Amino acid sequence: MMPLAEQDWKRDAADAASHGSASALTAALAPVLGTLPDKQARAVKHQALQVIEAALPDPKRLIRLASGLAQSGDETAQELAVFLLSGHYTAAPDETAERLRFLAGSPHATVRRWTGEACGTLLVKQFYAFYPQLTTWSASPLPDEIAVVAHAVRIAAKTRNPAWTRPLLELTELLMSDAPASAGKAISPLTLGEGLLASYPEETAARLDVWIASTNAAIRIHATNMYASAAAAEHWDLLAPGFAKLEQDESPAVRRAVNRARKQLLKRLPPDRSAGLSL
Repeated sequence: MMPLAEQDWKRDAADAASHGSASALTAALAPVLGTLPDKQARAVKHQALQVIEAALPDPKRLIRLASGLAQSGDETAQELAVFLLSGHYTAAPDETAERLRFLAGSPHATVRRWTGEACGTLLVKQFYAFYPQLTTWSASPLPDEIAVVAHAVRIAAKTRNPAWTRPLLELTELLMSDAPASAGKAISPLTLGEGLLASYPEETAARLDVWIASTNAAIRIHATNMYASAAAAEHWDLLAPGFAKLEQDESPAVRRAVNRARKQLLKRLPPDRSAGLSL
């Protein structure tokens, strides 16, 4: 038998969910979560998701509740919204995508991180349905939205699905073209390097030739920053010719990126493979 306190919050949460009340649901959870350390709080949030879904089996009503939780501004409510929205995407794809995009800009770092992970999982599960949404987000001037798209690409790339190689490279190229400067780290070493290059080395190296020849300096800078990743050192034989071209780039910003990348390469490459890279 459950302790009385657990019975109380679960009963109250189920009642709030069944009535579609985001505010009542948040109020039911706040007292118990406020007394628990992080690990136990996470367990309660997981239980809360199960309670909510059992109390409100209609997916469309569940999406409406999740939308209310997302808009509440409360950190716990937004965390629950991320999982409810991504788990029931097919019930209302457009509304779900709109709310996830809203959560990408949450003031809470945990919510932003979980939104990126949820969008990556959603891309894997619903690739051809969700991909166009991320393409739209890629033009955003907001760095948090760009970071979520980059995170989703990394997660999808880890599947190494060959059918997704070209669309993931094209989506990343959109991010590279005009991304806010503060989103650069998420794109270059992480998405390009540890994501695409690690999973699709030959295809990424081939696209790299296109990026190096681009007239868009932002694309060339991102391409250069990819060389700072551990994956670049691992696939140095494929990438060395491209780096030699970047070393001759006329843009001062690209050459500064080259110098930063060279330092990382020298740390990772053995002496016999780093000939010609001396500072």
